Amino acid sequence: MALANWLWSAIGDRFDLAFGAAGAYGAPAMVGALFCSLAYYVWRRRSRGRPISVRGFVRTIFAGRIVWNPSTIVDVKMWVLNGLVLAGGYGYLAFGNVFCRDATLAALEAGFGARTPAAWPAWIVLAMATLFELLAYELAYWFGHFLFHRIPALWEFHKVHHSAEVMTTFTELRQHPVEILAFMNLIAIATGAVFGVMTYAFGPGVQPFTLLDGNILLMLFLVTYGHLRHSHMWIPFTGVAGCILQSPAHHQIHHSDNPAHWDKNLGYALAVWDWAFGTLHIPGVEREKIHFGVGPTEDEFSTVPRNYLLPFVRFGAHVGRGLRRFAPQLGRARVRGSHG
Repeated sequence: MALANWLWSAIGDRFDLAFGAAGAYGAPAMVGALFCSLAYYVWRRRSRGRPISVRGFVRTIFAGRIVWNPSTIVDVKMWVLNGLVLAGGYGYLAFGNVFCRDATLAALEAGFGARTPAAWPAWIVLAMATLFELLAYELAYWFGHFLFHRIPALWEFHKVHHSAEVMTTFTELRQHPVEILAFMNLIAIATGAVFGVMTYAFGPGVQPFTLLDGNILLMLFLVTYGHLRHSHMWIPFTGVAGCILQSPAHHQIHHSDNPAHWDKNLGYALAVWDWAFGTLHIPGVEREKIHFGVGPTEDEFSTVPRNYLLPFVRFGAHVGRGLRRFAPQLGRARVRGSHG
């Protein structure tokens, strides 16, 4: 009985995390995405002088060629496994933000001693915490994303996400568990360090301005156009806005299999780190010709078991090749050392 209650509670927690008011797939996020989709549809139809209708909206936003695409079916299956089944396990294998904050605070106090918190106005501290948490979150996301693109062994895991041939909101969790855990830990370390430093400077209780229990800036992104990153809707931000914010078109370029688009637009909500590190590709107002996927190997990712297991095999092959290249050098170093 106790086990059944625990399982039921765990399932309830997973559903609340996903579909609650503050969840990524809760009503605020999904309704916001729907309104942004409607605005996109109306704008596109008016700009082309075409009539506007409910049927036209549904057919445009929920196109059958995308909804019933085999790639979408795989997205949905991995969304269920990653978001509802395995999410609890991911939490046990990740550093907590609070743990990283306390570890940072302890290290600062050990190195520099305790200090009297600065008496700054609360709204300034809250505003700083809001902005610094967002920048730290984005830097960790950019850095992890960069590593998974540029290191061949890690790319084998990230390739699962890029193998999507069409884009839907479910594509967000078409990810390998190794990638999910890596990003969770990097973000926890970065944001925890920010709050550790700010707690050292301003005392306990430092937190950002919040909306639905999350950083207000990240939540505003989520409850508006955040889910449209993985969609077929070409909504570009250009000019200065394109250097600061990731638009849906930014991320669609990121998923392109065109070599000119490889390793571009690695940020989540912000484009500032892409701008700073030279990985930014600002989309044009008119839709660019884009094909999603990973080219000739797309069929290798057509089933969920292959998406979970194949990256481990290929990761092992990369590691094996690296060890074989490294072994002769290590042997020569030992020979030289023996004559020293």
